[in-house]
Amino acid sequence: MTENQPSPEWEKLAAKLEQPREEGPLSPEEAAYFDIRDAAEGWQEIATLDTTAAWQEVAARIEHTHRKRYSINWFRVAAAAVVTGLIAGGAVFLLKPPHQKPTTNVVAQAAGNNQQIQLITGSGATVVLDSATQLKEADGTSIAASNTSASYQSVQTTNTPVFNTLVVPRGHTYKVVLADGTRVWLNADSRLRFPVAFSGDTREVELQGEACFETTPMAAKPFLVKVGDVKVTVLGTEFNINAYTNKTLTTLVSGKVKVDAGALARELSPGQQAVYGQGNMTVAHVDAEQFTAWKEGLLIFDNESLGDIMTRLGREYDYTVNFENMSLQQLRLGGNLEKSPSVAQVLTLLEQMADIHFVIDQPKRTIMVKQHK
Repeated sequence: MTENQPSPEWEKLAAKLEQPREEGPLSPEEAAYFDIRDAAEGWQEIATLDTTAAWQEVAARIEHTHRKRYSINWFRVAAAAVVTGLIAGGAVFLLKPPHQKPTTNVVAQAAGNNQQIQLITGSGATVVLDSATQLKEADGTSIAASNTSASYQSVQTTNTPVFNTLVVPRGHTYKVVLADGTRVWLNADSRLRFPVAFSGDTREVELQGEACFETTPMAAKPFLVKVGDVKVTVLGTEFNINAYTNKTLTTLVSGKVKVDAGALARELSPGQQAVYGQGNMTVAHVDAEQFTAWKEGLLIFDNESLGDIMTRLGREYDYTVNFENMSLQQLRLGGNLEKSPSVAQVLTLLEQMADIHFVIDQPKRTIMVKQHK
């Protein structure tokens, strides 16, 4: 397919937008088209738009732009690109003219992930957080929890520390507000162990998996996060820790943190990332947004391998991923899109980017990655 030429779909879109908004039910595409038209400045000029020139301008800008942050809705972006010719950047594969290609196959419909978010209390009891729940710990701490978040209110009636553990399974995310006001977003397949009330000279928690922290400043009581052999010391800041593999990635958004791994210790400035693994630590400048966007419901890939991308999607949607040809794991892709409730929608977008095809088996919760033929 020639990417610099508009397809018949664009011509259809231009014609559609010349007409008044239709009464009655609209398809998702039609609704998106009319929303764009209504919101666009100077939409009255659409009828005289040179769609060929508009598409060529979009394609030229894509060619010379690496990436720009967008929260992407495919139909809105595609339509806006043709109608106004003003979109520059974004994920290249999302701004291609649509073309007919086999969409992601879903083998069978089935119920989704049955794993649930759990809270292990100080007594060792396990509480499933699937609805509004009010709890009280032995030290008097009140806990207000739901299936999406929990908040702690401490009265600290005893000096004996009480610990809770949040367990977030694959396919879920969760937010918790600790007793000091610190906000923590836990990604899929993660655990956080923490005291329900902070006493002593430090505020210390333990993490497995991935979490983004926005800590409450307390100069006299630093916030500590333990991740295996790594300890991150914080004084009021926002940062992300990813410890899914044998490497621990600490990414600083704002403030300052100290990453300590025995004899190795480094202080980070905003926009820096420390990577520790196998006894070594490196620090590099990164785009911090790429590593924290998950908590805002965004999926950002910057020249990542398809293998790494599918590992992440498998974890966040709770699927086991298999490759028909292992060489497909080495494909490098880049994109920026909203996280859809359905993995099939995300995979359909990825198919627009490379010659790949996905087959989803929902009862077995597996995804097969194939070469598109």
